[in-house]
Amino acid sequence: MEKVLTISVAAYNVGKYIRQTLDSLLVPELLNELEVFVIDDGGQDETFSIAKEYEEAYPGTFYAIHKENGGYGTTVNWSVEHATGKYFKLLDGDDWFDKDGLCELVACMRTSDAELLISNAARAQEGYPTKEMYPHCRKVDGQTIMIAKAASFPVVAMWACAFRLDIIRKTFQPLLAHTLYTDQIFVIRALKSVVQIEFVGKIVYYWRLGRNEQSNSVNSIRKHYREIIDVADIISNYYHEMTKENLEREYPYQLKRAAAYYSVSVSMLCKLEHTYENLKIIKQWEKQTKHRVPEVYRAAGTAKKLWLLRATGYLIYWLY
Repeated sequence: MEKVLTISVAAYNVGKYIRQTLDSLLVPELLNELEVFVIDDGGQDETFSIAKEYEEAYPGTFYAIHKENGGYGTTVNWSVEHATGKYFKLLDGDDWFDKDGLCELVACMRTSDAELLISNAARAQEGYPTKEMYPHCRKVDGQTIMIAKAASFPVVAMWACAFRLDIIRKTFQPLLAHTLYTDQIFVIRALKSVVQIEFVGKIVYYWRLGRNEQSNSVNSIRKHYREIIDVADIISNYYHEMTKENLEREYPYQLKRAAAYYSVSVSMLCKLEHTYENLKIIKQWEKQTKHRVPEVYRAAGTAKKLWLLRATGYLIYWLY
């Protein structure tokens, strides 16, 4: 039976969570339509041995892969190369899917021709209520729109996206090794060839928050801030090159994404230790971006935090 959905699970030292992640995919009526790559990226815990249990119990659905550590991007590279599904979706090894939402998503995939399906997601943190992330998906559930019109909706993270595999491969370039935040690069490149987007209102993806090891933690940001800058530059430059290649086409949704990631990246840099040297890094990056990709610089300025930074001559940096 042909696979409808390939799911790439990046699983580095997530033995504490991986059973919940994989159990969320155990929907009997879907097993033959799913292709799940559980990629242990050179971890040292029991993640791979647990993944092997699922591979043995559900052959043809789960595949346990162990490889040398290369970082998140290399897990995506492996999966894109080996995938056979009609659609392709990323899942972090400490997150999970809603089974009912997954059923609705796959049902949509069986008949849809849209290059991108956007589904609802939720934040989940122990001790706090679960919070819906993209309520607009419920309002347009089942609707298909041209990508240019999607610029009127909020930008969604990779958790909400499922791309047709042929569209990904059309513009795919191997993601950087040993670099965080490369899922953002994956999405902007795949968007280049998207024409139509279809929405699924149900929550499909649960994003686990509160882990110290997560890339959005303060410790991680301070350790990898140069990667934040590098990834944002790659995204901004990719948008700029897209517009140069096709002067007759506009890319408002891609611009909105590039600008949103840039503004979020500047906000992340404000979590660095408050020193004049770190403020200088932010101001120099802003100056370079304004010169190199002015359209992204301008669009990013609509974000409240970045607008305040610029409006106060970056003085508000000291209050973050």
